[in-house]
Amino acid sequence: MLFKPPFKWDELPKQYKTMHLWLTRNYHGILWDAGEIPYDKLNDVLHIILKGVGYIYVKGLEKKKWLSDIIKESKTIINLENLGCPSMKNNEITSCPYHEYRKSSIMSHCALENVKQLKCWIEKRAQMQSSSIGRSLELYYQLEERIEDMKPQDIAYLRKDFILKFAPTKIDRIWNELPEELQSDKEMIAHRRCRKNYNPIAIDYDEFDRMIPLIKDCSICKEDKT
Repeated sequence: MLFKPPFKWDELPKQYKTMHLWLTRNYHGILWDAGEIPYDKLNDVLHIILKGVGYIYVKGLEKKKWLSDIIKESKTIINLENLGCPSMKNNEITSCPYHEYRKSSIMSHCALENVKQLKCWIEKRAQMQSSSIGRSLELYYQLEERIEDMKPQDIAYLRKDFILKFAPTKIDRIWNELPEELQSDKEMIAHRRCRKNYNPIAIDYDEFDRMIPLIKDCSICKEDKT
């Protein structure tokens, strides 16, 4: 599917027309007026497509911010660049109906082809991870369950449910070592220590001699929500 442009061609400033013409001829090959779905339906379509989806993968910080501003929901958006995803290969488009501009020497950048490449990369990465999970688990027990002594690349292969079950009180300690998708996960965030309400500025430490509570157990946070 392809959305129609948010503005008519005549409404574009001259510099943006020039920019788009260059992109059409040298980059993606898509004409400005292409598309069949009105742009004002973008929000509705995304909510339907993403219903029940917990993780969304994009490539590039700009795309992540753009999507975050639109959906405004409790979705975990992961930038694949932070997972080491390489640049996409340019493919000459022969079947995509939206690449109407043709030039024999153009190597078009097609979003559909990019998604196929990204899916392939994610699947290969998952296969590599599955063979590394056993090594990380073995290392975890070799270190007598001291997850804080593990390297970030080894922690990255441990599943979220494993960390929540066997090392929930150490999540805050290893936070900077966790991969981005776990740092963006609400359940993982809830297992951090509440430094918002429990710090030398916010509380008299002479009257507080216990360990800083987890966010999910913080009575002050619970009161703020009510």
